[in-house]
Amino acid sequence: MDNRPIGVLDSGLGGLTVLKKVIEKMPNESTIFIGDQANMPYGDRSREEIISLTRDSVNFLLSKDVKIIIFGCNTATAVAMSTIQKEIPLQIIGVVQSGALAAARTTETKNVAVIGTKATVDSHSYLKEIQYRDPEIKVSEFSQPKLAPLAEANPDEDTKNAVVSESLTTLKNADYDTLVLGCTHYPLLRDEIVAVVGQDKKIVDPADQVAQYTYNVLRRDDLFAESTAPVKHDYYTTGEAKKFTEITRQWMNDDTIVGRHVDAED
Repeated sequence: MDNRPIGVLDSGLGGLTVLKKVIEKMPNESTIFIGDQANMPYGDRSREEIISLTRDSVNFLLSKDVKIIIFGCNTATAVAMSTIQKEIPLQIIGVVQSGALAAARTTETKNVAVIGTKATVDSHSYLKEIQYRDPEIKVSEFSQPKLAPLAEANPDEDTKNAVVSESLTTLKNADYDTLVLGCTHYPLLRDEIVAVVGQDKKIVDPADQVAQYTYNVLRRDDLFAESTAPVKHDYYTTGEAKKFTEITRQWMNDDTIVGRHVDAED
């Protein structure tokens, strides 16, 4: 048994979609979330910048004595995870591997489309991970640089619909039955995405598989918290705490959340 919290990091708020699934799956576990809003989006940054920024968030979580770390960010998983995993003793769980597994299990036609940030798409991480599981699957990747900032801004519905519709025009001629939301911000735009691609497409949100895999790891390594241990969820941002709190309360459906500002690099 281990009462230490689960750590979750993201470049912004998208990782909250992963955190929410983790809390639902494991209600007895405490968590610590850090969103690096001051430096988002990561998708247009260099590999060196992404690794450095992700390392700052990892070190922050380590200072909070977490027992496992979830990269609730596809860009950080694709670019930085393999490097940082060699630097720390704790296990890291990434969203790309989980999403790839779900996509390989979901597709019936062996045609999968992936939308993600420029860095995630350029890394071809989903392509490699999906075809590792089934080499016969054809994977089409599409960079969507506008969608993560759109989700963070949380504008009115008309704006969201217009930007999503414009961004996803690149998918119109693609052959796929399964669409992977290759950025944890995208589930926040799920309704708008479905309105564009159609109800017939299967949507894969890696967060579901991440929560299940985390559960399996905790069970395997006997890391579950004691059932009588107090449960606490802490939320940190490198950005503006008040706005972070407002949006996090909305997305997590919890009016008791109080977000705190932190300079992760310190």
